Amino acid sequence: MRNLLIFIFILFFCISCSTKSKNNQSSYSLSNALNAPVEFANGQIETTNGISFSNDGRELYISLPIERRFTNERAFAGIFVCKFHEGKWSSPERVEFESNIDAYHPVLSYDNQVLFFNSRSHTDTVNRSIPHNIWFVKKTNKGWSKPEMVIGVNGPYYDSYPTIAKNKNLYFNSDRPGGKGGMDIYVSKYIHNTYQIPVNIQAINSENSENDLVVDPDEKFIIFNRYIDSTRELDLYISHKHGNNWKKPIPLDILNHQDEWELTPSLSPDGKYFFYELNGKIMQFELGKLLQSN
Repeated sequence: MRNLLIFIFILFFCISCSTKSKNNQSSYSLSNALNAPVEFANGQIETTNGISFSNDGRELYISLPIERRFTNERAFAGIFVCKFHEGKWSSPERVEFESNIDAYHPVLSYDNQVLFFNSRSHTDTVNRSIPHNIWFVKKTNKGWSKPEMVIGVNGPYYDSYPTIAKNKNLYFNSDRPGGKGGMDIYVSKYIHNTYQIPVNIQAINSENSENDLVVDPDEKFIIFNRYIDSTRELDLYISHKHGNNWKKPIPLDILNHQDEWELTPSLSPDGKYFFYELNGKIMQFELGKLLQSN
């Protein structure tokens, strides 16, 4: 009888450990060192614009086209979430808001309480397409709140691709007057619970278009892509911050390839991996190696 009880205890302990191991298994950690980018999750998850992990790494927010269309026949986009459970990712599920508006390029705040995104919907008529603006929703006990535009940041121009630092400073790109090129990167500092007038980051911008971007949570560096109109090339660049000054951007040649567009840069919550979009697939590379390469 005693031996039977010992056997049952050992069996229960093994099952418990196995279950715990599955539940604690990282959703993006890789067992082998990377010498080149690999497809995240074996290429099972695709995105058309957006890569943002929850801070526990168990939810991944992406964006995909949906059937709904604007009055000009342009397709709506929607935000979707994939969930990691027992060692594998679920299929994408649509993230529903109170208002069914065009929404893409999801970006979670550092505390995961706010979800920022791009939208081409008009505030009064969601089916009417307008220049891109930056919107947000807040997490509530009943889900996500009603979408709102970010006050103090948007204008009558093309404002898009937000990325949020730990201190809630908001970086984005815009074609507003006063820039160096087609699209420039700006920062709106978050002071006294209010976003301030956006400032052009002169050192980063060029006569070309600076587009998709991600900022390090502590604002140590920014990774973005730059479109060069004369060659139609779009490549990734990095700018490091020394003190209060941003340095001249350097191309990330370890990832850039001719005739391919590297899109939607993102970081893992633990700061170990860099993600980006390539031909609809999510690519993954070690952030440490990326930073050492420039």
